[in-house]
Amino acid sequence: MTFLNPLVLLGLVAAGIPLLLHLLNLRKLQTIDFSSLAFLKELQQTKIRRLKLRQLLLLIIRTLLVICIILAFARPAIRGTILGSIGSHANSTVIIILDDSYTMAASDEHGERLKQAKAAALRVIDLLKDGDDASLLRLSDIPRATVDPPTHDFSLLRNFVNQTQISPVHRSFGDAIRLSAKLLDQSHNANKEIYVITDMQSTQFGTETRADSALRLFGERISVFVLPIGSKPVPNMAVDSLAVTTSIFEMGKPITLATTIRNFSDAPVTNSVISVYLDGVHAAQRNFSAEAWGSASLEIEATPKHAGFVQGYVEIENDLLEPDNRRYFTISIPENINVAVISSLPGDNQFLRSVIAASGNETGRSLFTVQYLPVQQLPRLDLKNLDVVICQDLTTIERFEAERLADFVRGGGGLIIFPPSTLGTGSAGSALLAGLGVPAVEATVATDPGSSILFQRVDTDHPLFSHMFETEQSRTTQQAHPIESPKIIRTVRHGITRTERTVISLNNGSPFLSEYPLGSGKILFYSVAPVLSWSDFPVKGIFAPLLFRSILYTASRGESVPSYICGDEHSVTLPQSRTTPVTAQATIVDPDGTEEIVEASQNINGNPIHPEVTLTARKFSQQGFYLIKNGPAVIGSFAVNTDPKESDPRLMPRDETEKFFQHYGVPPSSLVFVSTGGGQIQTAVLQSRFGVELWRYCVILAILLAVTEMLVARDSRKAMQETV
Repeated sequence: MTFLNPLVLLGLVAAGIPLLLHLLNLRKLQTIDFSSLAFLKELQQTKIRRLKLRQLLLLIIRTLLVICIILAFARPAIRGTILGSIGSHANSTVIIILDDSYTMAASDEHGERLKQAKAAALRVIDLLKDGDDASLLRLSDIPRATVDPPTHDFSLLRNFVNQTQISPVHRSFGDAIRLSAKLLDQSHNANKEIYVITDMQSTQFGTETRADSALRLFGERISVFVLPIGSKPVPNMAVDSLAVTTSIFEMGKPITLATTIRNFSDAPVTNSVISVYLDGVHAAQRNFSAEAWGSASLEIEATPKHAGFVQGYVEIENDLLEPDNRRYFTISIPENINVAVISSLPGDNQFLRSVIAASGNETGRSLFTVQYLPVQQLPRLDLKNLDVVICQDLTTIERFEAERLADFVRGGGGLIIFPPSTLGTGSAGSALLAGLGVPAVEATVATDPGSSILFQRVDTDHPLFSHMFETEQSRTTQQAHPIESPKIIRTVRHGITRTERTVISLNNGSPFLSEYPLGSGKILFYSVAPVLSWSDFPVKGIFAPLLFRSILYTASRGESVPSYICGDEHSVTLPQSRTTPVTAQATIVDPDGTEEIVEASQNINGNPIHPEVTLTARKFSQQGFYLIKNGPAVIGSFAVNTDPKESDPRLMPRDETEKFFQHYGVPPSSLVFVSTGGGQIQTAVLQSRFGVELWRYCVILAILLAVTEMLVARDSRKAMQETV
């Protein structure tokens, strides 16, 4: 038994008032004997004894009545365990889990939800006494605690609560409960309590409710208080996903973005606007509509105006939750591509030279830096400084050089293969192609005089043809292609592998252009030599754009930089075309301008030509663009976005919440849902610590005693009158 208002017990002094009144009312009676009444003396003494018993009973009832009233105000409570005798002096270990995710930025009739949550956390701290200890777990800080180990400095704890801001990081309460169990396991205090202050967003509770995987993280002495903030889900519109689908990046050429917008509300959205920004400048926009609790998927194009790193984002109109209205991306448009052309005869690369020399950007500067080498000088070629190798003769290459080319491609390099013009009819190509994942040339086929081989099928969905044609109507099917076929009089025939993608096929059943993936790189194989003795392909209109885009396509090495999720720990791997200048250390610049030096390590992975450079894993807790610098030079950029799970505002039902905590070993009897208003937090906590309050029973007993007193007092008055 303990008392929640022990000072009221001083009022028990009032229990002596009935006794005092009883003593004051006692009067000494003078005895006068009458002979005629002597025979009534014995009867009178019997009635007087009964009267005294009634008065004594009244004294006891009145005293108990006063005691019950005092006890009711003192709020007695009893716990059904031996620890109940410790009473209000039992020390407590308190874990406060504070939800600071961005859904807490919404407001209702009570104001901003995070402010309400902070006020509730401060009320919990106000309940702490000397000897208690506490930890604050901001959800965005998980898996670490804001105060670790628990502190006795409650003013410090209040400061941490007051400094809490909205975070774009999404975390599960499961991780917070696991950390809480570790902290409480180190405590020897009698009371162990967890306070979960949240808007009850269902995605934060996960799906860990299966009985067959239940955990036992807590003992019997645990109380979990859930303090819900807000009562209704917040209507929300969010950019759920974003992907850059373009494979070839060129300055002045549009890129395609595929995005999905989700409508988390009961009302449909019609003709809303999504916009694209490149380097902070509005570049494009589209309208979209979404049904209630539905989604809209669409593609939108925007054109970058410069080479190098381009930072962009898509954005929808503002609503109550702003962080998920925007999703960031980063691309890298090559400023220069290093190309090596290997051929047996100088005349073999005549048309290649013309196309490459004519290529340039809007400034007139050539995009390609090219070196032309005879096949005999291939051993002296430094592949580390190249992006693409165009090889016009693999028949005379040594095995060691073929292996070097394979390593070059595996590391992200591009390889374009043409057969040599000297390959005679019926001749087979080099078996070294097999080391590149390309089937060996079986034979060279020539047509009869006056006849030719033509294109039969063109895979216009291949990135090589993206934006090459003026209308969508001309790109409807592979069968009806808009490309004028060259007249081919000689071609090589080779086998087909499972990894091959035939880009253009011929009407004789063999491929004209095939793609073969190898590691991180790409190989394009043309079945005709770029000379007029094989076909009129070099003078057709398709030749120049197809060769130009073949170089761009095979040179691409991660130009669409992957984005990361806020709060997750990542090791950043730089695009391989940018790894050369990186030293042992690099600097990561956060969106707010904060700089951090991180370790950089090379990861060869069996590829000595283009080793990857990996930056030490770290946690990205801000939304936006991050820069990677080597000294003053920017060598990389990537985007960090919010977790799409946080955009779903639907609430966790109470029964599912109970299952969630049961999964971690919290029985329903130890789980208390508490309103954050008024003094309900204090009442719920005190009842949990000290058991069930008995003041109601004291009031009921006082009423019964008062009724009994009235009945006994009435009988006593009647007996007094009869005695007199």
